[in-house]
Amino acid sequence: MMEESLDFFRDNGYLVVADVLSPQELAGLNEAIDRDRQLYPPLWRGRKEGGRFQSVSSLLSSRAFDGTIRHAKILPLVEALMGPKLCFDEFSVMVRESLAGEPPAAGWHRDAAHGPEHPLALKNLSLIYYLTDVDAKNHCFAIMPEGVEAKRTEQPEPIDPGRCVELYGRAGTAILFNAGSGHAGIVKTTEQERRTIHIYYGHSSQAALSNHTIVPRRLAQGGDESSRTFYGRPNLATQLVLANF
Repeated sequence: MMEESLDFFRDNGYLVVADVLSPQELAGLNEAIDRDRQLYPPLWRGRKEGGRFQSVSSLLSSRAFDGTIRHAKILPLVEALMGPKLCFDEFSVMVRESLAGEPPAAGWHRDAAHGPEHPLALKNLSLIYYLTDVDAKNHCFAIMPEGVEAKRTEQPEPIDPGRCVELYGRAGTAILFNAGSGHAGIVKTTEQERRTIHIYYGHSSQAALSNHTIVPRRLAQGGDESSRTFYGRPNLATQLVLANF
């Protein structure tokens, strides 16, 4: 199973894993999101396209999300894909509300550069959890499949929406993908809200991907040795908080 998963990722740059989060975990996470949006609405930044609201601060306001980052059902795959010096980079929670009108055009983009020297050309790995059911009628995530060799070039090829595939799954599904792959959120006319968690992993030998997420002290300096190593390359914002508060 592991080798098949790695081979698929090598050929396509992504992987879909069903049933990672249990119904109990999903209930707890969705309750935490409801609570967070009610108590801390200013931390949920609204975006123009399709009723999108996103918070990069949920680790500060709730411990309910901690277990998603190094989840036992997905961490072995993350470690196998990324290899040595795996570390945490970024965390956010996103809600795309239902949409009655015409959906906006997809905003195709790449989140990071490729890592040509890595066996899988991985500089950063992204993990998305679907917290609600996602099918062809709902908002979804889409990606342009790319093999490893396509990611070893100095200049990424243009994103071709015609080659991109929409990824569906039940609540609890996890999607792993090379953050350097072309992708987008596909917004649709739908009565269903979509909820997702977005996590980025990096290598401790590289600079932080962003300063968006401040990691709380319980994660940055708590836990066992493996946990402290995983969170041991904090971004600048986290460094300042840990040093001064």
